[in-house]
Amino acid sequence: MKRVKGPQRAPTETDVAKLAGVSQSAVSRAFTPGASVAKKTRERILEAAKTLGYQTNLMARSLATRRSNIVALAISNLENPFYAQVAKELSERLRDTGRHILLFTTSADGTADPELEKVLSYQVDALILTATIPSHGLTAQCQKNGIPIVQINRESKISGISTVRGENQRAAEQVAEFLIAGGHKKFGLIGGAKGSNTSQIRQEAFVGHLKILGFPSVKIAYGDYSFQGAAAATRQLLDLDNPVDAIFCASDYMAFAALDVVKREFGLRVPEDISIVGVDDVPEASHSAYDLTTYSQPAASLAEEAIKIIDQQIAHPGRRAQRREVRGQLILRGSARLPNHSVFTIAGKKIWQP
Repeated sequence: MKRVKGPQRAPTETDVAKLAGVSQSAVSRAFTPGASVAKKTRERILEAAKTLGYQTNLMARSLATRRSNIVALAISNLENPFYAQVAKELSERLRDTGRHILLFTTSADGTADPELEKVLSYQVDALILTATIPSHGLTAQCQKNGIPIVQINRESKISGISTVRGENQRAAEQVAEFLIAGGHKKFGLIGGAKGSNTSQIRQEAFVGHLKILGFPSVKIAYGDYSFQGAAAATRQLLDLDNPVDAIFCASDYMAFAALDVVKREFGLRVPEDISIVGVDDVPEASHSAYDLTTYSQPAASLAEEAIKIIDQQIAHPGRRAQRREVRGQLILRGSARLPNHSVFTIAGKKIWQP
């Protein structure tokens, strides 16, 4: 009777080291991001690993190093292209350093705990939150386990949580000045969720700056950061006896809905009859269907700063939480009237710099 072979043993670091003619520690360094190993030695090791079909045992390595090279990302609004872009940028930058993202989707109301309680069981190295709020209890658990927490585009009053955000106040104030310079006199604002501090900062800055500049009346509606909600808010602002002639939206995603309603339901010309301005500068904002004027929140810069904070806090566990702000620009396209001054073209983009 012919003997049936059982499963073959998976190749180990020792096998790779023997074939490549190097030490086992050299093999380990070759597969550790940032570790020191000569280029020719690394190439020889990788070739040997390929020949043998060797794969690193990430679970065993995490037990030895106490680092899993996994960063958890909690996100509650993936339909918003801004957060999808942030997730993409984070994933690419972490991948470049040999790390990976573990994605958690949380409820639309922004509370994270039911899902994020599972994070600790995965031995993640850090937790990044977008449009999500952790509780004091979850934050304390993460701190106890040495897991840094960074919020993107959301402020928290809980100590120990770092924040990376765009220029919320400056964005709103500059949009107010821009719309006035374009000849507008009747202003509307579509805010996000009423409990969102990011939206609240933008609303207060926009309304307050207009008041200082001599325009105390601003019509406000809330779109809850959703497409349908923003469409309803736009109808509310345009169904008035004295409808607005300019709308500042607290996100590009809501501005897209506003543009659809303005053009298709009310037959208004953009920007001749009304101007629409958003915040974020997601890739879709430059598409001809929207051609949206918007204040940028560079997703790449937000991701980069968040990862810098994580790396610093892993290297120095006792380091305090940090607050960082990423610069943006008011990028001019076809959805808003152009003022007759302070318009510049820089790196192929038309911007407004008063």
